[in-house]
Amino acid sequence: MGPTVYLCTRRENHGSSQHNQPSQEPDLESTTCRPCILYSIAAPKKIPKETRVLGRVRVDEYEWMANKDDPDLRDYIHAENTYAHEYFASETAAIHLLNREMRQVLRTKRVTAPLTTTVRGYEYYTKTSRYGMVYCRRRKSASAMVKEEILLDSAYLPENCNIKKVLLSTGHHIFSFLTLEEGEELGSLHFRDLNRAVPFDEVLEDVFNFVWGNDNKTVYYTKSTDVLRPYQVWAHQVGTPQEDDILVFQEDNDSIFVDVGSTKDQKFVTINGNSLSSSEVRILDSSHDFSKGALPEMTVIAPREDGVEYYVDHHDDHYYILTNANPKRNFRVMRANRNNPNRDSWVELMEAKDGEKIEDVDIFKNFMVIYAKRDALPVVSCYHFETGAVHEVPLPEQFCTIGAGVNLEYETDSFQFTLNSPYAHEATYEYDMASRVMTALRVHPIHRLDRSKYTCTRINVDAEDGKAKIPVTLLHRKNMQLNGRNPTLMRSYGAYGVPTDIDFRVEHFPLLERGWIIALAHVRGGSELGTLWYHQGKLLQKRNTFTDFINVAEHLVEAGYTNPRRLTASGVSAGGLLMGAVCNMRPDLFRAMIMSVPFLDPMTTMLDPEIPLTKVEYLEWGNPAESEQMYDYMASYAPYDTIPDYFFNSNNNKDKALSDGVDNKDMDATQLTTTGFPKPPLSARRPALMISCGERDQRVDYSQSTKFVARIRSRLAPWYGAEGKEACVLMIDENRGHFGNGTQEDRVKNWAREVVFLLGSVQMEGSGPTMGGVNQEQFGEEGGVREDEPKLRP
Repeated sequence: MGPTVYLCTRRENHGSSQHNQPSQEPDLESTTCRPCILYSIAAPKKIPKETRVLGRVRVDEYEWMANKDDPDLRDYIHAENTYAHEYFASETAAIHLLNREMRQVLRTKRVTAPLTTTVRGYEYYTKTSRYGMVYCRRRKSASAMVKEEILLDSAYLPENCNIKKVLLSTGHHIFSFLTLEEGEELGSLHFRDLNRAVPFDEVLEDVFNFVWGNDNKTVYYTKSTDVLRPYQVWAHQVGTPQEDDILVFQEDNDSIFVDVGSTKDQKFVTINGNSLSSSEVRILDSSHDFSKGALPEMTVIAPREDGVEYYVDHHDDHYYILTNANPKRNFRVMRANRNNPNRDSWVELMEAKDGEKIEDVDIFKNFMVIYAKRDALPVVSCYHFETGAVHEVPLPEQFCTIGAGVNLEYETDSFQFTLNSPYAHEATYEYDMASRVMTALRVHPIHRLDRSKYTCTRINVDAEDGKAKIPVTLLHRKNMQLNGRNPTLMRSYGAYGVPTDIDFRVEHFPLLERGWIIALAHVRGGSELGTLWYHQGKLLQKRNTFTDFINVAEHLVEAGYTNPRRLTASGVSAGGLLMGAVCNMRPDLFRAMIMSVPFLDPMTTMLDPEIPLTKVEYLEWGNPAESEQMYDYMASYAPYDTIPDYFFNSNNNKDKALSDGVDNKDMDATQLTTTGFPKPPLSARRPALMISCGERDQRVDYSQSTKFVARIRSRLAPWYGAEGKEACVLMIDENRGHFGNGTQEDRVKNWAREVVFLLGSVQMEGSGPTMGGVNQEQFGEEGGVREDEPKLRP
């Protein structure tokens, strides 16, 4: 498979001496050419493999790409990466400029006093060095001469090694930290004796998660199966070899994840067995002495019940339980006596209303903090144990994402929380629950951003089935006009009950500066409006996720926010499945799409129980091997299985289709696809696609992306590239895992390429430049970039 590349960087340079030479300056005021790329690659081989299930026959001609040892796969990956490199080669200057813009956005003022958390007479904090994160502590004292103690300097870790979690023993004299190699999900657990300032000899391998017992010597940790399902809890005595560790619990049900935790008062260790639809929690004494040879007694708070989830903490001889055990499946906070924790004895303290979801609770001696969402916006409340009084915390921002801070201290009336909003770096606040006074501990505005020019607004879009109104959060300039000409990026996730958060994303700023709208579609499948919102976007209701996204896109066009020539979309992982499905169903609505580590082939995944996480996720996607209805339903939306022929109509005219638009309301049954979705016009072609994946991804195999692109390419043979607007760019990173890789600098470079792809794909009619104008002076001189600071937890 020897690739031949024919590259012209600018159309006007054809036949000139400047042919194939990039411009020396990032002249974004002139039309930036989406390069005319003629990239001839021998099409990858096809080895049709038939799968027969429930009387259905499925043929996959690229199934061989799942074999990592096939030499033809290496050739294909090299060819695709070469094409991607050549695609962006003419945009080097633009990528560099956008990289600099985002680095300027990431700049924060240097602070002399780090954020500290005080526990047992010590102040704990993190610092950022040139080489990474440094974890520190010092004795709390009024003296400025107190010596700083370095607990861990990440600069001394091996290359491609990341810190997943750090914890202190309950006595605060052993520091433990879990490290992961790039792309791995099981790590190595290390221990350091703070009294002697030396590491312990033993390192625990293949650890998924861990907590400390209350005896200052026992660590409880989980181990995983070969398919990434944590299923065992082990107890380790620090100072002993791992082979002497004791198996405390094992879960053999393939649909259940096992995790360990501890109650806030550190009296109990919790063993949580969670599926995607149910929970079962076991409690054991955190001070159990394993040296006596007996296993700890475990109490099951409530036996597993299908559809019922619950999570447990402890306070003052009572268990506090967050559960959806009610007919509406809304989460509520319950209390049970420690001596009688049966479900029949639970007493309700607080219930989420329709459209709300209680997401988490944090317990202190006198108060309980409740984190929730209401109408896709965060709500924080405080419950007073003695009086039962509840009050809401007045948040500094309406459109934001709230997270619990580093609240290690139990006997305090104050708690910290983080606030992540679209137009500011993550801020940290402290709130006194007794006095109801809030203090800003750390607030970093965006460097030289005139925030008065930007705003967040909320609209609600009617869902196609008439059963929901879809919240949409819009980020845009205040002077935006509803003239149908605003370039727009839609983002969403819509699976597993995970919300599409309203937060800070540096890659949004180059777009916002150039007049783009960012539209966050809170579609069903997330949990922004409660548990029911999630359940209406899974299993045999999964189509709601896709039609919700399409309905939002249609509304943005009909209401004058944008038009299909300027509408783009982006999704990650399961959000990539959303992009792929929508791309196939309504390509006429979008100019370009970005998919990162996308889940494009759910049929292959869910039909193979040996693939990591398949059995666990039957409750999310369904099992097509056991139900004809589920098989047909999943096959109707799976992106790899539903690439439409009209993508490749040789007589297409996308510009006409985009300008004409499509009104599906008057379509009869003959105009619908076999999946029940409207047929786009025959002139519709797919949006430009940028797809990225990683060879070390253990959750979504990179063959899903290579197969999807190869199937598209096979219908365009022999040329492996469309001119500009319908390009398909696939990047396969050999070092990337599911959650990304590399430094912040590497991530910024990747984001810069994505922004260039979007800007280059959208034709800015009537405004001159494709890339939009760039005022370099508005950012000043280039400055340093600080890494996000991981929090120190015990």
